[in-house]
Amino acid sequence: MRMKDKICVITGAGSGIGRATAVLFAKEGAKVVLNGRREANTVETLRLVKEAGGQAIAVVGNMTDEVDVKALIDKAIEAYGRIDVLFNNAGVGYSSGINFGPVQGVPTSEWEKVFAINLNSVFFATKYALPYMIAQKYGVVLNNASINGVVGCGAETYSATKGGMLAFTRACAVENGKHNIRINCVSPGATQTPMIDDLLKTDEFRDRWTAAPPLKGILSSDDIAYAALFLCSDESAKITGQNLVVDGGFTIS
Repeated sequence: MRMKDKICVITGAGSGIGRATAVLFAKEGAKVVLNGRREANTVETLRLVKEAGGQAIAVVGNMTDEVDVKALIDKAIEAYGRIDVLFNNAGVGYSSGINFGPVQGVPTSEWEKVFAINLNSVFFATKYALPYMIAQKYGVVLNNASINGVVGCGAETYSATKGGMLAFTRACAVENGKHNIRINCVSPGATQTPMIDDLLKTDEFRDRWTAAPPLKGILSSDDIAYAALFLCSDESAKITGQNLVVDGGFTIS
């Protein structure tokens, strides 16, 4: 098993990529700490993890609230005594109704809200998990970014948070390598999750994201989960500060 006995905290585990990753990690032997904002969704992921034969606890909380994030890390330590992997997956996307752009029409309050959800949450979770990883001289942090941080895709507000995440990842990787802590990003292309379900019903969006990549079709949550598995397992023991783009080749087309 590729994650045997590793303690993995996964944020945004109530659906989509977070849920798929939680189930996959559990199947690979991990003990999973599930965070979600919606209790029913998070409990359902907990059920699926246990159905897959895994061990897990669910911690409901808002990742924009520093108190909630600290409580998540504290509960992981209380339950399992350490944290081996932190997957910063929670975020807000196109389904939110937030105005991501054009930038001249974005209210400042919505700009700040997107940064609070997509970037502050990563800062908070990393801030509170790192001391435990430093003490044990081992740890992996994986941040779920986006191809919006790599190429121009519009959605300026969303893209700014993902570009910031890439820079934060590189800086943290340099700072924490001396503690045997690896920090990387995975950057999905258009992935079939509740975040874009409504958009996939529109011909313009669906055609753009399915026609351009050399490997045709919308990605699945499992596609991203398997990339996360590689980056969080010891198979990638010498990889840090990197961004693994999983997009069917969209960014090279």
